[in-house]
Amino acid sequence: MITCPSCQSENIKLNGHIHNGKQNHLCKDCGCQFVLNPSNKVVSEKDKALINKLLLEKISLAGIARTIEVSQVWLQTYISDLYASCPEDLCADLPDQASMCAHLEDKFDEYVYEIAALKKTLLCLNLSLHGKTLKHLSKI
Repeated sequence: MITCPSCQSENIKLNGHIHNGKQNHLCKDCGCQFVLNPSNKVVSEKDKALINKLLLEKISLAGIARTIEVSQVWLQTYISDLYASCPEDLCADLPDQASMCAHLEDKFDEYVYEIAALKKTLLCLNLSLHGKTLKHLSKI
């Protein structure tokens, strides 16, 4: 007789098959789903390195799970553990507000200078084109 691994109840029904074809069972008392004699897949370090690369490429989690052949639940747990192991500040040295404002003002001044130079160039082009047009019209 089959018993539930969670509550030891014998009130069990068949509940379809899982992705690898094994029979899935459902406990009618506690609602636990289980497979008899499960074979857990161990994800190798090579696969974990590939998962890390795929995460950097912004591949969807469902796509990564299909490619590596792991469950989405396992993948989400792996990602949660990966993020938890990162330091809070990610070793970033953030500038203070005064230096950031000075940097932005410098960039703003550079862009204003570039825009002024571009306007001057466009004005010169417009005048020279206008002059050539006038000379061309005077020859007619």
